[in-house]
This record gives sequence, C-alpha cells and structure tokens, in this order.
Amino acid sequence: AGVDRRMALLALVLLAICQGEYLPRFDQGVWVIPEVVALAASVVAAAYGLGYNLGIGFLAAIVGLWWASAQNIASWRVPGMIASGIAAIAALIASPAVARQDPPLASWYESLGIPSLTHVPFDSFVLALVVVIAQVRPANSIVRAVLDNVGRGLLAQERRLKGGRVIGPLERVLVFGLAVSGNIGGVAAIMAAKGILRFPEINRDEGDGSGAEYVLVGSFVSWFIALALVPLF
Repeated sequence: AGVDRRMALLALVLLAICQGEYLPRFDQGVWVIPEVVALAASVVAAAYGLGYNLGIGFLAAIVGLWWASAQNIASWRVPGMIASGIAAIAALIASPAVARQDPPLASWYESLGIPSLTHVPFDSFVLALVVVIAQVRPANSIVRAVLDNVGRGLLAQERRLKGGRVIGPLERVLVFGLAVSGNIGGVAAIMAAKGILRFPEINRDEGDGSGAEYVLVGSFVSWFIALALVPLF
C-alpha cells in the first residue's frame, strides 16, 4: 500500500481536534485535569502509531485543547477555531519536512491484505478516516459558529429546523465519500435532493426570509467543509 508522508501530520492534528470536541467539562474546575491528560495521552499514542516523536504528539494535543477551549469558552470560540484551522494548514505544509520513523500502524495496515485498499497509501487512508469523523460534531460546531456570527436570527431557526443537526453530518460524509471516489454526479444529486427535501420547510417561512437564509448559509458552509480536503486525495 505504501506510505504517503504528506498527510499524516494533518491527520494527527484533525484527530486532536475531533477529540477536543468531546471535552464537555473543559471549563468545570478540577474535571479538566483528567480530560486534558486523556486527550494528551491518546494524541501522543496516535502520534507514535503514525511514526512521530513525543514532541509532535504534544503539539498536536495543544491544538486539540485550543479546539476544546473554543467549544467551552464563549469568548474564545471563533479565535480558537481559527487558531486550530491555521494549525491544521501549517501541519499540511510542514508534514513532508517533519522527522518521522516508519509508522508502526503502517505495517499493521499493510498486513490486512484487503484488496480494495492495496493501492491506497496508509496516510491517505488515515486522513480519510479522520476526515469522516470530523464531519460529525467538529463540522457541526463550525456551521453553528458561522450561523451565530452571521445572525442570531439564523441560529434561532435551528429550533424549528432541527433536522440539520442530523442531516448535516450524514450529508457531509456522503458528499465527501462520493467526491473522493470521483462520483461528482452523486454529489450534485445529494445537493439537489437536499433542496427538494428542505423546500417545504423554507416555504413555511414566516416572511422575513430567515428560514431560507438559514438553510442556504448552513448548506453552503457544510458543503465547503465536506469538500475542502478532497483535492488531497
């Protein structure tokens, strides 16, 4: 299967962000200690599995803590997300130059002997797996943050159009999977189907247009998140 060394560091940072999304007590006193330790330990272990040293693992863990802060501290929400995004971009750029040993997980991956994965590089597989995970709660958090900053009225629509919290992750995973496989027609079909399914809700808008704007803004941001990393594959 081989190892494509361009993607592993980005995958590690995204994994840390995904884990940071699930620190519900990050701002609740002493509970932060075991959560921080658990996040750091798991990210460092993942770094080792990907062939990186402890220092790289701790740097990735810091990005995860940035993201956790963004989710739990209102004043840090947007800056924390932006800082995490910049760190992910920096990881992608720096990945080829960062020292790395042979990844222990790569040997396990190649030993699986799955025919459909024979020509899929290890790092590509890892990044794709992490991106799919990121399409759930982390991506939902980004969409909510955008809606919140565009206008409170838009985010308020979520109480009436609650399906977006469920449809969004499923839609992003499907769009990402179809786009990576080269099925652009399938991506277009999903986008068209969503417009049709959402039309009755939009049509019941109270007249100020906020419902329609909520769907449009949320959809375009969601699709951008799903497609942003497709060119890497």
